[in-house]
Amino acid sequence: MRRGKKWLVFSGILLIVVIGTFFIVFEFVLKQKPFATAEDYWAQKEKGRLTTDALGHWTYAVNTADVLSYSQDPFFDMPRPYDMEMYRKWVEENRYNEIAIRRVYEGFSQDGDYGWPAELRGTGWLYAAEPFILAAPSVAIIEPGRTAEAVFVLNEFIKLFRSPAVWLDYAITWGYDDPMRDNMMWKGPLLIGESLYALMTGDKDKYGPEAKAIAQNLYELQKKHLRMPLGKGFSGGVECEPNHWYPQCNSIGIIALAIYDRVYGKDEKYGIEIGKAYRENYLKFLKDYMMEPGTYLIYRRWHPYGPQMADKNISASTNIFVSMNLHAFYPDFGKKLYEHVRFNYVRRYPLGIGYAILEVPQKNLRGRIINPASNTPGMLGLSYLNIFAAWVAAKEMGDKETFDGINRFLTNLTHPYFIQGEIRFDETNPEPAGLGKATVGQILNMHSGWWLLAKVHVGWKTILEHDWSKHRDKEGHLLNNP
Repeated sequence: MRRGKKWLVFSGILLIVVIGTFFIVFEFVLKQKPFATAEDYWAQKEKGRLTTDALGHWTYAVNTADVLSYSQDPFFDMPRPYDMEMYRKWVEENRYNEIAIRRVYEGFSQDGDYGWPAELRGTGWLYAAEPFILAAPSVAIIEPGRTAEAVFVLNEFIKLFRSPAVWLDYAITWGYDDPMRDNMMWKGPLLIGESLYALMTGDKDKYGPEAKAIAQNLYELQKKHLRMPLGKGFSGGVECEPNHWYPQCNSIGIIALAIYDRVYGKDEKYGIEIGKAYRENYLKFLKDYMMEPGTYLIYRRWHPYGPQMADKNISASTNIFVSMNLHAFYPDFGKKLYEHVRFNYVRRYPLGIGYAILEVPQKNLRGRIINPASNTPGMLGLSYLNIFAAWVAAKEMGDKETFDGINRFLTNLTHPYFIQGEIRFDETNPEPAGLGKATVGQILNMHSGWWLLAKVHVGWKTILEHDWSKHRDKEGHLLNNP
């Protein structure tokens, strides 16, 4: 009996030692803490200085833009008068030209330090390029002396967006021919970039013809679609893919058209602020057709044609993008939707690992589990971008707790590190990422723009109301004294 008690005591002590050792090793060896706190990132604008790690992400962005700048001459000049058909004509001429297609940013894709996998040209590059465009104005607001750098980065990613690099799959592989057709997924971010360029530099001419053509086209398409019968083309804006109207893509269009309004004022063709008209029609459509009764959550998508119109599944990416992009214009609506998303989707992990966001709801508003199997973080499941979007949204909403939790989760998961002044991820990680032949390390570095955007985003209201004339000297040159 005594021997049994001794064994139990010994086993208990051993278990405590093992558990204690595990916690010590995990806390001080395995677990990587974020480079800065939420308070540090929020204080950047007031201090006028990027945090050390945000600067590391920015240095990577500048160097990537530098490689882009000498990898490819611009594919398309800016025709005057503007030619909406030039992209379609390129597709028709080069659809079967393997050499022309291979040469699309071939030098960039082959760069060993900054290149992105060539087989992911199209949507893969689009999602990786977009956050660099979105982050540029925030970097300039935090450190005005970096305005010239910010515009350089912005300009190179606009050139990338204007090339086949971000619509090869849509136009050629998928066979939709013309990226200028009903395709908000491409036109929305492009219009953001070109309108931001005019806003930040004061130069309305360089990209002005295309920006005006796209903005007017989006407004005209929305008006056209709202006049069509239900099931026969009716929708609240512009499709992202044929017969697929996504609220999140159109919320990106809301930002694009708002910047357009800020730059150009009342549209010269229609005599109104077309961005304001677009977002009012968009919000009305959401409330009338796309909101789940009793939960305030927005349905995943709308089919303009056919018997099924609203796809009444609920996803994280839809709701987080809408809340983030509408907050500047409808703060109560954006904040309320964000809180519902935060309650339904955010999962907190033990041991201080941090917060992840699910792609499907785990519990309803009453706390009842409605999908017990939804325990996979979105970035590890169907939609890896929703956790980045949630991170940016937390910054937009001023939610420091969720921001810090996601920062801890992503830092523990990916282990970013400094090398030669840049923040990098493990590019030697050979594990397949499930995206072509790309490895996990390649994909993490390729999407580092989302880390930059989350850490520097100052809010769309701040960007729209900012006095950008202060970013130019007496001769009109952009400030360049970082």
